[in-house]
Amino acid sequence: MRTYLPKILLFFATIAFIFLFFACSNTETQEQGVSSSSSEPNEPSSSSVIVSSSSVIVYSSSSVALSSSATASSNSEVDSSGSAESSSSGIESSSSIAAFSSSSARSSSSSVKSNSSSSSMPIVPFSCDRASLESAVNSYLAALEAGNYKLMSLTDNAKYYENDHDAKQKYSSGKMTYDKEVAFGDGLWKAKIKPDFHRNLLDVQECATFTEIIVANTSPQYVLGARLDVAGDKISKITLVVTKDGDWGFDAKNYLKYSKAEDWSELPATPDRRSREQLQSDGYAYFKYFTDKTAPAPWATPCARLEGGAYTNPMNSSTASCNVGIPDGTSITPLSYLADVDYGMVVVFMYFGGADSHWFRILPAGYRYIHTLTAMKQSDYQAPK
Repeated sequence: MRTYLPKILLFFATIAFIFLFFACSNTETQEQGVSSSSSEPNEPSSSSVIVSSSSVIVYSSSSVALSSSATASSNSEVDSSGSAESSSSGIESSSSIAAFSSSSARSSSSSVKSNSSSSSMPIVPFSCDRASLESAVNSYLAALEAGNYKLMSLTDNAKYYENDHDAKQKYSSGKMTYDKEVAFGDGLWKAKIKPDFHRNLLDVQECATFTEIIVANTSPQYVLGARLDVAGDKISKITLVVTKDGDWGFDAKNYLKYSKAEDWSELPATPDRRSREQLQSDGYAYFKYFTDKTAPAPWATPCARLEGGAYTNPMNSSTASCNVGIPDGTSITPLSYLADVDYGMVVVFMYFGGADSHWFRILPAGYRYIHTLTAMKQSDYQAPK
């Protein structure tokens, strides 16, 4: 015998079941909402790590900005230099920004929030790759323009040298020297210097740079040869060849005009591009020719020599040579050199009546450009006997 429930009872039972189902679902959703709202938005989990990236330096023609940023992401990757890359889900905030211009320097800072699992990485501004060495040069130029050496990242025992115009040829422990140490804040740091043009040599093997800096449109005028040595990811030494009015052949306006017109662009990586050893040998060969006119050197045409401001090829002749006006019977001992294989550059440092740099642009055919800076008073020059 079958028992049938009235249809009205089945209707109310169905309504009760549906109401109970939605009530349970709503309770679960509210519990999840309370749980998720208990933590701050975008707060990294305990497994996430916030790391400070290496200092990033951005430069433009009119200003220099230094920033140190922190990135947060569970999939951050940190390389051996301490830099960090974050995915698109990461959080980036500036921890220090300093902007430099020719007229003012401004700085601001903000704190970076981290949880107990965060790690603090040291700021590492410079290393020995091309981009980082160029950043070191740019920081020096910004400091020079602001007249404030403290804008650079320097080692604790950093040294600063400017040539000694009054010094005669000196020897110390059998090694020739031509420059004197100057306290940071003295020398050229006493005034703001605004460069009109500069060109860099970057030596990644020596972790050093050489920059020719021309100051022609403000007073006093200078043509500077600045060598920066980088160690411990900071600038450890600055050695400056300072030429100014009264020095050998000095003419900053001409130096600016001729230097800007020359092509010192990157050379293609072909088999005939000179190696570092070949660049050094070619640079030193130039000075062997001073005492021995039979000594081989990679003379080529066209070639132009810019010396103080005098130019050996003002008409841009295709047959001009740099083998003109080379002194006889003069013994020159190179002290050191830097080389940039990518650009066919080598700069040789020496004492030539004063602090001196000879900078060579060497193409596969041979010498193309030679720039010389000699911090010697024109009136002190004595012709070889």
